[in-house]
Parts: sequence; structure tokens; C-alpha cells
Amino acid sequence: MILKNPFPSYAQYNEDIILLALLSDVDNGFYVDIGANYPTIDSVTKLFYKHGWRGINVEPIPSFFELLQKDRPEDINLNIGIGDKNGELDFFENQIVPGHSSFDLDNAIDSKTDAINKYKVKIKTLKYVFDSNQVKKIHFLKVDVEGFENAVIKSNDWSKYRPEVICIEASDKKTTWQRILIKNRYKFFINDGLNEYYVAEESWARTDKFAEKVIGLAHQSLKHHQYDAWSRDVNQLKKVTQLNQTHFNMVQELRHDNHMLRHYNRLSLSNVGYLKRLKRSFYGLTLDWVRYKLDNKKRRR
Repeated sequence: MILKNPFPSYAQYNEDIILLALLSDVDNGFYVDIGANYPTIDSVTKLFYKHGWRGINVEPIPSFFELLQKDRPEDINLNIGIGDKNGELDFFENQIVPGHSSFDLDNAIDSKTDAINKYKVKIKTLKYVFDSNQVKKIHFLKVDVEGFENAVIKSNDWSKYRPEVICIEASDKKTTWQRILIKNRYKFFINDGLNEYYVAEESWARTDKFAEKVIGLAHQSLKHHQYDAWSRDVNQLKKVTQLNQTHFNMVQELRHDNHMLRHYNRLSLSNVGYLKRLKRSFYGLTLDWVRYKLDNKKRRR
């Protein structure tokens, strides 16, 4: 998938740009997203879906699953969790920071003020999901499950289902999944500060010229975000200009109204004494009588 025009990066740590650099020659590929969360915000797969890829999104939180159903109608969206055996487990949804929700309570709690919603979620193994959906080729697997990575990695048949690239959040210190991947002929590639990337030995050639590719793609993405920011600034400036013009017109109208009120105030008799009012009234009646006489004179002619 070679993108020639500027494009947005949707992912939190530019994971989509890194994966795109490794899989730039693949059109209409297939991804698997374990812990998909939002379909757009901080999504690793949104860019790929937008450009013709399709895949499987696994998300245990019902509200996020519903969003995925609406935004990704051509994907396979599953409202389940992934574990090392089929069954059911307690899930702890962090209602303050949903991204920290987990099957591990310690990982779900971010602070003492967090509100945790506990409920049961069905668990399936990766092998079961791949078998039941007749998956053939996986270009990349992304795993973000807040401390449940070991169970996810253990649950696959790595001899049968071999994603070319694996992006896995590596924030949990008590991990053993690295050994499982290495044992199953995956090689560690890079760490972006949050995630670790592994590439299947048979696909290691994808790492060739990675630096040149990722720099070019990052530049294209940056150009998109710069243009997007510039467009927002221009639109905001137009709105401010229109607002200023509206306020200017209002001020002009108020000035005109103020002028007319002053004029009417000068003609008003409300603050004039009785004798002055009588004098002005007599003067006005006299003028009206003179005008009346002049008009009659003109008509007679």
C-alpha cells in the first residue's frame, strides 16, 4: 500500500506509520487488532481500513464494540476477550480511563479515584478465532490488552497462523510472551517507547530500508497534519472575521438608534415645564395652521 499523498496518522505512537513502512508493498491486506478500543481515536488499524485493508477487531467493552460495528462494517468485530483457553472471565472496565480497562484488576486501576465496572466477558483463544473465521493470511497482529499479553500470545497456534509483523504493547514488566515469540521463530525488531515489534523470520526481508521508508511516510503524515492545522486556522479566522463584521454592523445600528433617540429627546416635551409646553404646542399649531392656509391657496390657483 504505497500512499503518495499526505495522509493522517491515527495511532497514539505512530504505530500505523511503522507498520505501513514494513508492509508498504501490500494492498488490501489483513490485520488482527486485539484490544481495538475506539475505531478512530488512537487506532492502529483505521489508516489501513481507510485504504482497503480488512481484518478482525476484538474489543470486550460493549460501547466501543458498538462504535466499531458502525465505523467498521466490513471488518469482523468481536465483543469478546482473548485468553489461553475458551471460557469466561471477570472484566474490569475503567470508566475514567477506558484504555486502562483489563482482565487484570491491578492494571485496570489507574488511581484511587477510578470508577471500575466489573462484568463477565466471554474468552476465546486466538486459534479459535482464526479457525472459526477461516483466516488464511495475517499481515500484522496488534496486541494492547493491559497486562494480559501472556495469555493472548499463548493462545495461538504459531505453526499454523503466522502474522508477518506483531506490534505488542510492552508496558507490563512481568512478561514471558517474548520467549514464546522467539521460540516460534519471531525476531525482535524495534521498540518505539511503548510497543515492541517482532517480525517472522520468513518475513525478515521486510525490514530492509525501513529507515528510509518510515522517514518518508512520517514526512507525508506531518504534511497532512500541518495542512489540516492550517485549514482549521483559516476556517477559524473566517469565523472571527464574520463575527467582527456582525459586531461592527450591530455597533453601527446602535449608533444610528442612539442618534435618533437623541433627536427624539430634543423634540420631547416630557421634561419641559407647563408654560414651555404650552408655548411649543401653540407654536406647533401655528405652523400647522400656516401650512394649511398655504396648501389651500395653492389648490385655488
